Amino acid sequence: MRRLLVILVVLLVLLGVPYALAKFGVIPVGKLTAKNPAAAKVARTLGLLPRQQTVKADTKASEPPAQTTPAPPVVRPAPPPTQSVPPPAAAHSPSEEDASRQIGWLAKVYENMEPEEAVRILERMSDREVIPLLRRMKQRQVAQILALLPPDRSASLSKTLMVQR
Repeated sequence: MRRLLVILVVLLVLLGVPYALAKFGVIPVGKLTAKNPAAAKVARTLGLLPRQQTVKADTKASEPPAQTTPAPPVVRPAPPPTQSVPPPAAAHSPSEEDASRQIGWLAKVYENMEPEEAVRILERMSDREVIPLLRRMKQRQVAQILALLPPDRSASLSKTLMVQR
């Protein structure tokens, strides 16, 4: 009985410590399971990776249409004519505040990516587009991205970031 208890405690420690480290993010489960779908499935089952959002197909499209009477069309009164109509160009131009908010949102998206993935995208963007994003990102993430970019591009971006600060 005592041996069984010792074996159970040893198993608990051997399995519990890595699980806790993975749960707290010390062990990068996402990187370890990126290329192995079976391991990713096990990690999701254990709660170490977030569940994938699945989109279910519309099942009603394959079913034959049901025999129902069509609803009578809804009659809406015409809106009264307005005297002043804003120009369409002003309605579609984003304000500076909206643009700033969108850049901030996109910077957070790139911050949450692995640096290698972000570099693959940022390589295809011009310096003029990349600079505002890098300014909004955390320094550690920017450093990792600059380290992965080609040296010439990294130097150019660094100079621009330094001058415009």
